[in-house]
Amino acid sequence: MLTADVNLARVKRRLIRTIRLYPILALAVLALAYFLGAFTEQKDSLVPQSALLTGLYLFVGLVPLLFIIGFIFLGGAADREFKKKGSEKERLFTSDPFLLPQEVMFGHKLVLITNRPPTLTGLTGDSYRADDVATCDLDPSHVPPVVDCECGFYAYRGFDDAKFELTLNPGCFLIDVDLFGIGFIYKRGFRAESQVVKKLHLPKRCMRCHILPAKIFVSKYKIGYSSTPWWQWQIYCQYCSRGFKKEHRLAINEMLEALAIE
Repeated sequence: MLTADVNLARVKRRLIRTIRLYPILALAVLALAYFLGAFTEQKDSLVPQSALLTGLYLFVGLVPLLFIIGFIFLGGAADREFKKKGSEKERLFTSDPFLLPQEVMFGHKLVLITNRPPTLTGLTGDSYRADDVATCDLDPSHVPPVVDCECGFYAYRGFDDAKFELTLNPGCFLIDVDLFGIGFIYKRGFRAESQVVKKLHLPKRCMRCHILPAKIFVSKYKIGYSSTPWWQWQIYCQYCSRGFKKEHRLAINEMLEALAIE
């Protein structure tokens, strides 16, 4: 039987996928209205022009409103579930970390490849090595993970969950990780003390043209949301990468060696 967390996550995914189809659906509705004479005066039209225009107005107004209501409903349901978990006596965390469930922690996560030389960087902006131990920026006295803090290495349990998040974060890569040390186990993932990157998944297509096979890593100078410039590595095809200088290019084996991923 599926848990409430999984159900909410799946509904959210379906809603997001439906939103992606909205532009196509809108074009189809406009084309249908055009052929039925919504934008021209026709005395012998199958549907009155006023009815067609009213339908278009309703479509433009109601469909986005339904999407907004859907996200509000999901947000409210997630908040209620969070409060319910917080009020439960039997919680995931325990005062004695050695009483945590014993489980092999193998997971998947998203990562950016930034800087020169190349470095693994999480979506939070924290950089780490392929074999690394977590540190806490909020409290240096912490040995991650700590119950009441967010420190530690995170990873999804399910490959499909991480792969779906990858579709929402273009420019990222998917990696497999082994997690070690003290760890907290959640519904969809882990938070642990240390991690070792086992595999870097590469997209089959170029990250620029999305047509030709990906062959060469290239670095580009980018500006983030905080206006801080940084280097980002992506993998391009032979055609899209031909304008980059040699110092901005790395073969796949050279990138794996630079990141120390076996």
